[in-house]
Amino acid sequence: MISQKKLLRDGKLHIFLLGSGGPMNNDKRVASSIGLIAGKQFLLFDVGPGSYRNVDVMRLPAENLSAIFLTHFHSDHIGDLGEANMLSWVNGRDHPLDVYGPKGVERVVKGFEMAYKLDTGYRIAHHGSDIMSQENAKMISHTISFETTTERILCFNRNGLKVFAFEVEHPPIKPALGYRIEYKGNVIAITGDTIKTTDLITHCKNADILFSEAISYIMLNNIISGAQKLNLERYAKILTDIQNYHMNPLTAAELAQEAHVKKLVFVHITPPLSTEKAEKLYLKGVDEKFDGEIVLGKDCMKFQFEEK
Repeated sequence: MISQKKLLRDGKLHIFLLGSGGPMNNDKRVASSIGLIAGKQFLLFDVGPGSYRNVDVMRLPAENLSAIFLTHFHSDHIGDLGEANMLSWVNGRDHPLDVYGPKGVERVVKGFEMAYKLDTGYRIAHHGSDIMSQENAKMISHTISFETTTERILCFNRNGLKVFAFEVEHPPIKPALGYRIEYKGNVIAITGDTIKTTDLITHCKNADILFSEAISYIMLNNIISGAQKLNLERYAKILTDIQNYHMNPLTAAELAQEAHVKKLVFVHITPPLSTEKAEKLYLKGVDEKFDGEIVLGKDCMKFQFEEK
């Protein structure tokens, strides 16, 4: 398998939707992850369970993985952190992996390192330290801290590629982050999991592409009604609770319109959309709220931007 190293050198901005789904397992979409290549850097934003395999499926240059940015620590956003670190190291990463996230990221990183410690040792013993450097198997955590909730912090700046972090509202998870990426005049915004706020609109302002999470309340409520009829109260309560800290597609469309973004891509899609009819129901009314381009995210989608 030949990695797409040429993408690192062409000077363009490349985005890869590695995981467009939410926490409900299905055969259509894996959990949250977005890959980005620009300025000779390869970055990942979230690494939900099952998402890292798409790095290999899409033949992305795993050995050049520069950093991972986590929005928060729900399992559907961090489940493949160990795989991302291990497999990029196995593929030849020649440096420790930087992992950025909100307060608590150090604990998460140390936990995954501990879980994979025996595996790391086996590989070094089998292949030799000249091939499998123990130093390069490490992850280095970087805590992103804010003095005020309205701040946007520059947390990564290499070869013209800038990554800004900002706080979002996903209570009781606090802090939770979104990211704004800028490169050669192009702007990408990633909401992470959140409700719509005035600050979020500001942070997404004038983005060329907005990756926004959204869950369909209508579809979830249909599932809840069925669960209640079957006396599945635990399941019904969880599906009811999650609606108070996520946007729905219409709210995400309003966000895109108010922020004057050019393209809206739905991610963290919940519930799973198994049919074309379900996809239409999920998107119902969205085009009445947002007059830009609307994309229903699917795994392994690619987006490319030229210098402005």
